[in-house]
Amino acid sequence: MAEQYGNETPEEFSSRIFSIVSGGFTGLSIALGVKSGLFDVLVSHHGSPLTSQELADLAGMKERYVREWLATMVTAHIVDVDESSEKYHVPSSRLESLQPGTLLGQSASLSIGIPMFSSVFSDMLEILKKDGPRGHELSTIEPFHEFDKQYGSAWYNHCFIQEFIPSHPEIEAKLESGIRMMDVGCGAGIATRLLAQKFPKSQFVGIDIGQTNVDTANEEASHLGLKNVSYHCVDASAMPSDWEATFDYIFFFNVLHDIPRPDLVIDDAKRVMKRDGLLSVIELNFKSKVAENVGNAAAAMVSTISTFYCLPQAYLPQDTYGLGTVWGKDRIEEFLLGKGLVVKSASEVPKINEFHFLCNLS
Repeated sequence: MAEQYGNETPEEFSSRIFSIVSGGFTGLSIALGVKSGLFDVLVSHHGSPLTSQELADLAGMKERYVREWLATMVTAHIVDVDESSEKYHVPSSRLESLQPGTLLGQSASLSIGIPMFSSVFSDMLEILKKDGPRGHELSTIEPFHEFDKQYGSAWYNHCFIQEFIPSHPEIEAKLESGIRMMDVGCGAGIATRLLAQKFPKSQFVGIDIGQTNVDTANEEASHLGLKNVSYHCVDASAMPSDWEATFDYIFFFNVLHDIPRPDLVIDDAKRVMKRDGLLSVIELNFKSKVAENVGNAAAAMVSTISTFYCLPQAYLPQDTYGLGTVWGKDRIEEFLLGKGLVVKSASEVPKINEFHFLCNLS
């Protein structure tokens, strides 16, 4: 792959840059369709093609702007148009990919990250400077929680309980028997709510540094009438003293790379974990050497996310690891072993670009 691009002409390189950048502009229009609900209307009326005016009326929007957006979608081969009637529709083969909450729909849902990360572009120009700020304040990147939810919710809803948990019989057996589990960096709490419903004998605790996430998670749990799950705004490197040696299973999903001092978090996780407990670390599935990620279609996108969000929040304090999202499997395993954990198994996570390390205490 690298050799292929090394031999390209200046004109071919310029054309490739144009293709990448033009795709970014098109992605912005996809995000507009996702966030505005235009795709929702098209999907719900897929059997009845609509004119631009009909689509605008159904969506409660201005026809002239809807027509311009449709021009982008048609020329990008996302929406089809009948030349004679000038009516627009989404073919059945594309419907699931435009529906939020589905596995195939993750791709379109990810587009909302484009305007989200672009909103901190000016901040990044200052952060890059040698004498500029080290990173983002937490309040600056609060909207990222929506993006994170879009990325993870489909997998949680369709694969977490159905495939991931059963693929680890040791974890499943513990949950069925009745244990105390903690989700570190729980976000809005979707994982623990699903587990609380599936395994009523177990008790679940979610912790997150964002109060908004914790409030949302507790509200959702209350709405569902769940009594075996609770959420707390807690610094994962300084958990309550009375939690010591009380957890049978601790779960990290895409969170260690976002933490300035993951070593201190693992130290405290070991403190609150029972001697025979288990610990899961799930991180994005990349190689630790940049050159080995060449050819991975997701690597450039995830590295961009890291540049604009993950690294700037993790690098903000003076004393920080600054891992970045694409720290890779080798460095993750080296880190876990260096913290005195035993890696019982390491495996790819079904239907999502993640890698799972199942650990216990040495």
